[in-house]
Amino acid sequence: MSGGARVLVTAASSRLGALVVGELERRPDVETVIAVDERPPAAPFGAAEFVRLGAGYAQLPRVARAAAVDVLVDMRAAAAVARLDDRALAAHDAITERITAACVEPGSTLRRLVTVGSVHRYGWHRDLPAFVTEDTPPPEPPRGPLQRALAGIETEARGAVERHGSLELAIVRLADTVGPAGTGLLQAADRLPLLPTVLGFDPPIQVVHEEDAARAVAHVVRHELTGTYLVAADGTLSLSEALRELERSYAPLLPPWGVGLLAGVLQRAGLRTALDLAGQLRHGRGLDNRRLKASGFSFRATTREALRAASGVRRRRRVLHPGEPAPYEPEVEAFLRYSPSVRDGDPNAHDDAGPGIGALEVDALVALLPSLDPEALRALRAHEDAGPARRRILDEIDLLLQRS
Repeated sequence: MSGGARVLVTAASSRLGALVVGELERRPDVETVIAVDERPPAAPFGAAEFVRLGAGYAQLPRVARAAAVDVLVDMRAAAAVARLDDRALAAHDAITERITAACVEPGSTLRRLVTVGSVHRYGWHRDLPAFVTEDTPPPEPPRGPLQRALAGIETEARGAVERHGSLELAIVRLADTVGPAGTGLLQAADRLPLLPTVLGFDPPIQVVHEEDAARAVAHVVRHELTGTYLVAADGTLSLSEALRELERSYAPLLPPWGVGLLAGVLQRAGLRTALDLAGQLRHGRGLDNRRLKASGFSFRATTREALRAASGVRRRRRVLHPGEPAPYEPEVEAFLRYSPSVRDGDPNAHDDAGPGIGALEVDALVALLPSLDPEALRALRAHEDAGPARRRILDEIDLLLQRS
């Protein structure tokens, strides 16, 4: 992209949205990243500028116009599906209208829209092929609240392209993302001491590591891809294999006509879109990722490796019981950094009784690194090397020191 892209990312405070912002921040061909959401992020971004919008994103068109944004990455659907929250998606109708307005209003600088959704758009019905490609038509009309909400966001995006002839559109459909937070199967397996499965059914499961998902979205932005792309790690596992990788207990207890009963169990466990998840646990799907790989993208983790990595992180958390970090509040951070009333910086910054830098998640710490000067980076590297010694953090610090 000549001159560097100016990108706006919605739902940037979600875990997946923050990972996408982090990937875009590190791209030398991205000039500016504007991160927007209704709530503040869990940790400060590095180079991206965060703008907190009110409910409904009413000011989104103004922000996009003022920042001369040329690429809008809409992460709302993916963020809601990560929580299996169809109500959140259904409540996004007004926001979808704001995004459409930002795309088509006179004087808009937007030329590309990247809508990030989910393979749950296809549903999990027996009349679908066992192996889904980008050319597989989703069921029409959509079945179930989750599919209807995902279809509505994609339909509005296509409508914006029809009304604005020069606008380009990419639709990214993510497999269930796995990582420390976990989605889909991980949520169901974690909330139940024993996951009941359907007798005689051991469907294929295909996921994607959350970091690969974020890299894939940044890849679509970087290479100005258009059309529909499925994002799923290489390889499928049977449901039983996947649950063993997660070290979660399961038992094939339900008869084939017991999907409704399974949905009831999942719903009582607090999982929304339980009927959709129950269909996935019965039928499953394989996903074709060749179109994305043909554009030059490569996945770092297979389905098995992604599940194994997620299981390891979650197992360590169960053992260590780490405390929840304090939420990031921009107003407090601004006071601590810039107020003349603050003496000698944040009084808790060097409190040895606190959890220290090692309590920060890797993604949160990596996002902070570009804001540090070389001396601080070297000090942090020595501290990390002598403590948790997390390989990704050490590599990121080394890369920044080489560039300085």
